[in-house]
Amino acid sequence: MTTFSRTASLALFVAALGLASCSKDDVATPSTPQLRAKMDYATLSGTTPYTTSFKDAAGTSTVDLGAAAARLDMFTELNSYMATVAVAAPATPATLDLAKLRNLYAGTNAPFSTATLNASAAAGVQLRDKTAASFPDAAATTVRTYLDTKLAELATASQSVNQVATPGNAGRLGRYLVDGKGFEVNQIIQKALLGALLLDQIGNVLLTPASLAATNSKVADGKLYTEREHNWDMAYGYLTSNAIMTTDYNLTPRERFLAGYLNEKNGAASPGVYLAFLKGRAAIVNNDDATLKAQADLIRTELEKTLAKSAVSYLTSWKAAAALDTKAHALGEGIGFVYALRFCTKYGVDTAWADSVLNGMTSGSQGAWGLTNAQADAAISAINAKFSL
Repeated sequence: MTTFSRTASLALFVAALGLASCSKDDVATPSTPQLRAKMDYATLSGTTPYTTSFKDAAGTSTVDLGAAAARLDMFTELNSYMATVAVAAPATPATLDLAKLRNLYAGTNAPFSTATLNASAAAGVQLRDKTAASFPDAAATTVRTYLDTKLAELATASQSVNQVATPGNAGRLGRYLVDGKGFEVNQIIQKALLGALLLDQIGNVLLTPASLAATNSKVADGKLYTEREHNWDMAYGYLTSNAIMTTDYNLTPRERFLAGYLNEKNGAASPGVYLAFLKGRAAIVNNDDATLKAQADLIRTELEKTLAKSAVSYLTSWKAAAALDTKAHALGEGIGFVYALRFCTKYGVDTAWADSVLNGMTSGSQGAWGLTNAQADAAISAINAKFSL
């Protein structure tokens, strides 16, 4: 063997030895480049404003609640219109126009009271296409069709808003409008959307591992935020548009929708949920994946538990109430919350389980008029067991 051959062989041996000793686990994974100055978690508290505490190098807030805040306002307008059937005297209850209900839900034909919301709708922001958005197409269509049907049932029932409800006949019980089966449809729609729109977007779309793995090393084109930051901000925006989320149910003005029920039915968890939103956002700034995941898990768990506790609370209230109007209102809320539970994926709920609980209460030919305590107890027990309440 020549000198050159011996040298070449030694070089190949060393190279091969190097390759053999460098396993897959030893290869260093490039960390995400630090885009912003790191934040100290200890500086965050319940009085830290979410919307103005996360800034770029120029001192400008990088938080944009975007379409989530617009949808929260659209939901408010839909809900306010539906609620005009349930006003107390001396206000006069209204009959509802199905076309307007559908326009408010789908964002068509400029149905909103402000030019800003109508402009958002014209740009494609709406409630309907984000309903059950985490579901496969066919399953999402089933949920949207269910709500379309409920809107039609509400409009039909509202034609009897000046009648007294009796079994088989829509009308009012006290101030509350119920359909022929005694169900307060506007409450079912509202609570169903808490799950199908708000919880689903927060827990099953924006705070999933895939969304939290979005780009965080550069800002999105034309924006001040990274894609990962914006996913987190949108999740916050589906909960509240307030700079600081109110976490005390006794303080007014109260939070809307899901945040409102978090405060009312799962109040002990509410300050922790707000702090988790702050810490999670700071964790994105810090590229701290472990802290980020922990905050996402906390938020998803407590919001799902909020829906479960709300369902149990209202079904229990239905059992306890004596007056028909009080019972009808509690049942409408309870049934809507039960429907919403199908979006509680952290607790392993699916459509089949939620429908089994729901059908156990609603499938009777007499509807609410024939509902028994035993049926309500079965639903309460199933929910308590599923959510370890």
